Amino acid sequence: MDIYEKRLAILKALIGENTTKDFAAAHSDVDPSYISQILNRHRTLGDRAATNLASKLRIRQEVLTTCTYTNRDRNAIASAWSALGLKPPQLPHPAFFNANIAETAKRTEEYKQEIEKISEQRSKPVPVVGKAMLGPEGYFDAMDYPTGHGDGYIDISSNDENAYCLRVVGNSMHPRIKNGEFVLIEPNHPHQSGDEVLVKTKDGRAMVKEFIYLRDGQYRLDSISDGYAPIFLDADQVEKIHYVAAILKSSRYLEF
Repeated sequence: MDIYEKRLAILKALIGENTTKDFAAAHSDVDPSYISQILNRHRTLGDRAATNLASKLRIRQEVLTTCTYTNRDRNAIASAWSALGLKPPQLPHPAFFNANIAETAKRTEEYKQEIEKISEQRSKPVPVVGKAMLGPEGYFDAMDYPTGHGDGYIDISSNDENAYCLRVVGNSMHPRIKNGEFVLIEPNHPHQSGDEVLVKTKDGRAMVKEFIYLRDGQYRLDSISDGYAPIFLDADQVEKIHYVAAILKSSRYLEF
């Protein structure tokens, strides 16, 4: 909000519930047509105009020039308006035009909206987008992962709007992941050492592994079940790595 918008906001507050005609009539030096032109944005309250208008209204110049005032100013103006037979104005709190406070208020509102968005997202079940058909050495058939639709849903919430679930078929990741269970994947969630991740390579292999590190352009991925040695993949071999948020029982499945 620039200084002209602030001055206009204050003028509107000074007029309040009074008509422009009554407001100007109560201040004998004020031209109602001039006030109307300002309100309709046909004129702007420049520095000199703001100073002159403040003088005619018999208020401190700073109220209209720099848009700074105190609660004492608000009370004094309310008393003066009542003495003139006008309805008292409803000036904003003095902090309203403080740039830092206004910016803080803006950030607070944006944060509130983001929280509401997250809360709404969390209330939605997560779609099941396919099956992880497990094969030898912990690999399963390569799949595409569309967002927002698939083979039913899992009764769980996620703050990742792109979250999806895979139904596990097979026992090669037993006992960590059992046949018929579901893996909740959050592709937008960052992963770090020790996290379980879904890895898809450019040659079509897919697997769930424990992420150990990415070092000198090479990934180390450990097995989440017994019997398989760590694997090492060059970074340019990997198409995507998605964070595994949870392993879920089949009782969470919703078929609709």
